[in-house]
Amino acid sequence: MRQEKRSDDLVRRAGFGISLFFVCLIGICSQPYLGLSAFWPANAYMLGLLVRFPRLNNRATWLCCSVAFFMADLVTGVSLARNIALNCGNLAAVATACLLLGPLSQKDRILTGQESTRHIFGAILAASLVAGLFGIVVNPLLFVGTSGEGFLFWTATEMVNYVTFLPMLLTLPEATAWNVRTFAGGLRQLNPRSLLPLAALAASLAGGALAGGPGAALFPIPALLWCGLEYRLFPTACISLMFALWTLFALRTGMLWAPTPLTTRGDLISVRLGISLVAFTPIIVANLVAARNELLARLRLLADHDPMTGLPNRRAFFESGTRTLGLSVESRESVAVMMLDIDHFKSVNDRYGHKAGDQVLVAFGSLLTDNLRAQDIVGRIGGEEFAVVLPDCGVTDAAVVAQRINQALRSATIVVQGKEAIRATVSIGIHAGCYATDLEEALAKADTALYAAKNFGRDRYVIWSEISVTHAKPEKRKRLRSREIVDQIS
Repeated sequence: MRQEKRSDDLVRRAGFGISLFFVCLIGICSQPYLGLSAFWPANAYMLGLLVRFPRLNNRATWLCCSVAFFMADLVTGVSLARNIALNCGNLAAVATACLLLGPLSQKDRILTGQESTRHIFGAILAASLVAGLFGIVVNPLLFVGTSGEGFLFWTATEMVNYVTFLPMLLTLPEATAWNVRTFAGGLRQLNPRSLLPLAALAASLAGGALAGGPGAALFPIPALLWCGLEYRLFPTACISLMFALWTLFALRTGMLWAPTPLTTRGDLISVRLGISLVAFTPIIVANLVAARNELLARLRLLADHDPMTGLPNRRAFFESGTRTLGLSVESRESVAVMMLDIDHFKSVNDRYGHKAGDQVLVAFGSLLTDNLRAQDIVGRIGGEEFAVVLPDCGVTDAAVVAQRINQALRSATIVVQGKEAIRATVSIGIHAGCYATDLEEALAKADTALYAAKNFGRDRYVIWSEISVTHAKPEKRKRLRSREIVDQIS
């Protein structure tokens, strides 16, 4: 087993190194089209995968990446001195960003935290400055330029590449999310209206190329912001990358108007930095939207769920249950409702303490979920009382479910306070009727059957009927009259 794990790790590291080698070649080969070495995605690629998948961040992986950098320059004819100098700068910049991004939480690393973009941009700035420090030394020695030019050019180009490529890599979905079935399901559920922001971006890019003029490169900004509002982080990052690459290519080839020929380093730095910052804007918007949505989801979870058991609370249960009953009426399906009450729960609190009682509630909530179907609605409606709505379920099926729950809790051993084991039982009342429409009324009948189960000796289920009303407490008998003739007692 250990040998297989080592083999898998070796394959991952080698695969990472090989893929980085080809990314380096892409950057080198694209220079005639996008200009100089300012297009260099390799550093962002390495950093993005090391941060996105922390298990890769080890000495063996760094060794593979160092070899990949060196070999890419070697096969393209770069001199040994330039090879070593350039790649030392590459590795130092990536290492700086890794040190800053490593301590961040997982949410911040994948740009879903409230301050993720600030942390990421700070790391990008630090890594770019480290690259600039190498430029101070390397530029006069290898490129016959000044130290000041080297600092500015290396810092700016490093920042451009990180800002352009890193967000897409950090927001890359897990490997488990990439499968044909998920993709096909997403296409089937695709709303044509969701393509409007993308269509607006394409139209603005085309309009800029056709209209020309000094403002043409800025036409897509509203569409980019719209994409950030409408799409998730990864699609937004991909769209931003495509925008940046297209704009750089269009300016380089003359498809977009430029005030001066982009031949000097100063002009290239200004244009590329401006485009990359524009491309980063929709990612900031998408990050804020993602953080807001996560906060709303947490608030919704707190509002709709019991904090102890994690089950829906009374309000959420009644909302979901009423909706389920309505759907059952429309489809003319039978529906069953259960009321469940843990037996002698007060004595558990008195004997073992309230903390032990809480542990019993949590254990029963988990057991209840495990013994129900995905479409069943379950909730804790107060104290030790729970309720369940079983759609498309008749009397016989409801009895089978109740018997299974009784048996499961009866057989379970609940360890309280980490040492003492106790056993618990539950009494269940069932109302199973065709086309039930009023959840309150159905639960009242199930509650009456529940008290009959208590009077019959507990640890059992009773289906609502005339007999269950007879054996209920007097105040429960007054609540309603029997209209059912089904009676089954476990």
